[in-house]
Amino acid sequence: MAFMVLKLIFTIALLVAVAIFSGFNLDNRCNIWLFGKVFTNAPIFMSILVSFAAGILVTLPAVFLRGEKKMTAEQARALAERLEQAEKRNLEKQISRQKRLEEAKAKAQGVMPKKPLFGKKEKAAQSDAPAASAQDSSAPQENK
Repeated sequence: MAFMVLKLIFTIALLVAVAIFSGFNLDNRCNIWLFGKVFTNAPIFMSILVSFAAGILVTLPAVFLRGEKKMTAEQARALAERLEQAEKRNLEKQISRQKRLEEAKAKAQGVMPKKPLFGKKEKAAQSDAPAASAQDSSAPQENK
C-alpha cells in the first residue's frame, strides 16, 4: 500500500518536473537534422520528448523478448529457503497478532486471561515428589 503511494507521488513529481522544463524552454528553439530532413525552429523540449519515446520503443523488444532465466539447483534451494523463512516469519506475526487480539477482547470484556505458571508449578511438583516418595517408602517399612 505504501509503495503504491510512493509511486504515485514520484509520478506526479516527474510530471511536474517535465511541465516546468517544457514551460521554461518554450522559447528555446533549434534546427534538427533527421536522416536528410531538416526541421527548423523545433522546440528543445519536443526533441527531448521524441528521443525519450524513441528510447522506450527501442527498449521494449529487449524487455518482452528476453528468455526466462534458468536457475541452478543451488539458486533454487536458496530461493526455497528464503521463501520458507519468510512464510515462517509471516506465520509467527499472524500468531502474535491473534494473541494480542484475544488479549484485547478479554480485556474489553473484563476477563483477564490466566497465564500459566510453568516454572513454579513444575518446581513445586518436583520438590513434593521426592518427599512423598520418601514417606511412601518409609511407611511400609514401619509396618513390618
